[in-house]
Amino acid sequence: MRLRESATGEARDVRPGGMPRGAFAAKDGDVAWVFVAGETWRIAKAGARAARSSEEEHALTAPMPGRISAVRVADGQKVEKGDVLVILEAMKMEHAVKAPRAGTVSRLAAEPGKMVALGAVLLDVS
Repeated sequence: MRLRESATGEARDVRPGGMPRGAFAAKDGDVAWVFVAGETWRIAKAGARAARSSEEEHALTAPMPGRISAVRVADGQKVEKGDVLVILEAMKMEHAVKAPRAGTVSRLAAEPGKMVALGAVLLDVS
């Protein structure tokens, strides 16, 4: 199976039944979230991705429900691809939400201590 992360476009092959121990997947509507080897992969139907507005293209969303433990950026701050923007704590683990591209942070909705649902908008990078 070929998985592609929609925010960065990175792709990797995963053999059927070859998922490592501790990997799991969750489905939310037309989107599947796969958690494997400390990384989160978002898989959407082709039509679901095409239906996203240009405003949604810049939004970074919570890859899982959890509590925001840290926000490492401010509104209007310039970021580089790969910079850690938000730390999300879920199931006694921390997940770093990284910038998928260089840009400027706008519409910062993430606040330390705030509980968020799967797919909740954390911030925009445009």
